[in-house]
Amino acid sequence: MIKDSVIPMATFTCTRCGKCCISLGRHIRLERSLSPTSHSCRVQVTGELLPVQVHPEYRALYLSRAPPSFDSSWCPFLRRSEGGAFVCTIYSSRPGICRTFRCCTMRVIDGGGIEAGKVKGRRDLQTDDPRLREIWSREILPLGGLPDAEFREKAVHKLGEHGYRLMIME
Repeated sequence: MIKDSVIPMATFTCTRCGKCCISLGRHIRLERSLSPTSHSCRVQVTGELLPVQVHPEYRALYLSRAPPSFDSSWCPFLRRSEGGAFVCTIYSSRPGICRTFRCCTMRVIDGGGIEAGKVKGRRDLQTDDPRLREIWSREILPLGGLPDAEFREKAVHKLGEHGYRLMIME
């Protein structure tokens, strides 16, 4: 039953939409600038203090402070490229909280094999499927206090009872 309701893990592929870094806001504070592209920063959420370097490929983009490539409400290292994709200019030296963040943690697949919704962050369902939304509200959200592994196992089982399958993203 549960095995039939789980799709083997898939690797998350970033689309560079920027929503993750924009939604986190200015969670990184510049403590000290060592040069125009080298800084000591503090992560507001964890208190982590770390050195960051702007990647040489993105230095000109980072130094640009004009819209639409920059917005003062975003992470100070997020920039929008000319093509519209968002870029983390410190990707190789980014903080741990950024390294472990997963935009989409699960995808919900309906009986026809079509994506019916996706789980963003830990447990936030995004869907246009009213039936899935109702099932999620009634049967999955009450499981919110469970540890992640147990939550996923029970969500797989409950959604499977309704003909949905879960794809867990790595």
